[in-house]
Amino acid sequence: MRKTAEGKLTPDDILSGSQVATILGKSPFQTPNEVLKRAFDVASGIEPEFTPREAMTWGNAFELDILNEGCSRLGLGNPKTTFEKAFFHKDLPLAVSLDGMVQGNGETIHSDPSRNIILENCDELTLDGDIVVEAKLTSQDAEPTLADYRGKWQLQAQMMCTGAKLGFVFVLYRGVQLRIFGYKADDEMQQQIAEASKEFKVKLDKYVNNQETDWYPIETTKDAVNVYDETSGDTVNLPQIEDDVKMVHQLRQDIKNSEAMLQHYQAKVMAQMGDAKVAHAGDYQVTWGEMNFKAVHEKIVPAKPARTVRNANIRIKYNG
Repeated sequence: MRKTAEGKLTPDDILSGSQVATILGKSPFQTPNEVLKRAFDVASGIEPEFTPREAMTWGNAFELDILNEGCSRLGLGNPKTTFEKAFFHKDLPLAVSLDGMVQGNGETIHSDPSRNIILENCDELTLDGDIVVEAKLTSQDAEPTLADYRGKWQLQAQMMCTGAKLGFVFVLYRGVQLRIFGYKADDEMQQQIAEASKEFKVKLDKYVNNQETDWYPIETTKDAVNVYDETSGDTVNLPQIEDDVKMVHQLRQDIKNSEAMLQHYQAKVMAQMGDAKVAHAGDYQVTWGEMNFKAVHEKIVPAKPARTVRNANIRIKYNG
């Protein structure tokens, strides 16, 4: 019997369940274009660099314990957790890996705060047939409702590929509180996943067949840097973006003026406080405290290879 997570089983040339929330723009940690760029790299024979995170290591280590405990609280037996292959949708370019699957016992359940069971898109669930279960571990405080990126959309994709009609996400918060979020199959969510999987495949096929990079809309500077990570050195004429450039220029000036004003008034407050730590100013309490720094040993910075990356900001010069 395995003791940790089974690992990635899905292929790289179609959308996977774990990528769904990101592709739909529901992840604060990654953009749709980062997922697409990874697929482009793999298609070009470039293996993306993998940097394991501490949280991921512990999530894998406790996955089976979380799954078994969650199923136990639902009155079910231990789930099946070894599959050795991905599950593919019969019609869509979509595949998923499963943390676990368990058989229902026919019991009908409702939200139950005493067992930390929360049904989010239904009033009750009858535990019949195949039930997909997903384990998550987080250092965040317990949530009253599950964040979109913490398995909710992934679970719907898993239902689509397995034919299951219900599923649960078991989340262990801060290592001390397990919450069980239950869902029935959601037609609206699954339709969005279906459209996203087809769009992702079209974009990837364009790249594979024609080297065409059809990116998702770029919404952040981080995304722009990731997409256009090298400069060609060319100069281009883009009169149509003058208003956008003007806005960037004006906002930067506004921030600069606001920062100067902030420094001015903050200095006035500090000068009046002198060496006092706390001041009461009408409806406000002002605290001017201290920071303590521990002594540290001299550090030797390890060598790094030379590299070039795009800047996260643009320079603007007004020529008017």
